[in-house]
Formats: sequence, C-alpha cells, structure tokens
Amino acid sequence: MKNKNMVKKTYILKELKKLDKLYCKAIKEGNSDLEKFYSKLALMELCGWIEQSMDDILISFKIKLKEEKNIEYLNKRIIKQNHGFEYHKHFREMLIKVDGIVGVEKIEKKVNYRKREIFEGSLGNLKPMRHNHAHTYINGTTARIHIPSESKRYFYEIYDGLKEFEKQLKKTKKI
Repeated sequence: MKNKNMVKKTYILKELKKLDKLYCKAIKEGNSDLEKFYSKLALMELCGWIEQSMDDILISFKIKLKEEKNIEYLNKRIIKQNHGFEYHKHFREMLIKVDGIVGVEKIEKKVNYRKREIFEGSLGNLKPMRHNHAHTYINGTTARIHIPSESKRYFYEIYDGLKEFEKQLKKTKKI
C-alpha cells in the first residue's frame, strides 16, 4: 500500500479565505469585535492544521511497521504525547523518535534549505502568537492579532515546508 498525500491544503485554505472575506466585511461594517474574532479564529485554525498535518506525516510511518505493538507505540507514545508545532521541540523530536537522529539528519540534508529556513521561522513566529491567544479571551483586549490574510501568508510558507518534508520522506522510502 502506498501513502497518499499527507499534507492537504484544500479545507484549511478555503477556511482561511472565508475568514479573510468575513474580516474585510467586518471592517466595512465597522465591527471591531468581529474583526478580532475572525483574526483569532484564523490563527487558531491555521495552528490546528499545522499540528494535524505534522501528525499525519508521522502516522504515515505506520506503513513501514510490521508489529502491532510498534504501531501502538507510534500512536500513543509519540503522536498523542506531542502538544505543539515548533520545529525542533516538536516536529523534529517526533521524527527522531520514529526514524532516529541519523535518519533525520539525512532527511534534513535533502530538504530544500531555503524552504526549511522559512518553515522553521514561520513556526517559530506563530508559536508565541498561538500560545498568547489560546490562553486569553478577546474581551477588552488590545492585544495584536494577525489579520486573516497574514495567517494565509504563514499557511503558504508552512505548507511548502511540510510538503518538502513529505516529498523527501517519500523519495527515501521512509513513508
């Protein structure tokens, strides 16, 4: 059985575009509460998609595992134990647990350097924003929230990075 595309963009891109349109409509109507809500929702949706896409890449390693106990270990001890999307702290650590440091080093050398740099930078920029807004509420806040079009820009950078990892993992027949 062959792995299909793990990193999908249709749904999240559609949602980000929809939130951007709603945000623009809220601006025209002068509704600053809705502007904040749509901005926060776009950020939360994007970050949820990132974590799910990283999980999907890791899940695709199942195809190479023969023992049920190892599949269970992958699901319960590696994927379910992960709670974040930073490159080094989360994504790379999960890859190391599955493929080992030698395997990850080989993959990182094959991944387009420029795409990886942008990918890592975007993840690093999103993490504090996501963390701040996931643990607060909007009422009365003047905190800066990226507008939905900014979340879309991050989406494209992160999508390119995830697809690059997926491509190299497939090329090396690891997934």
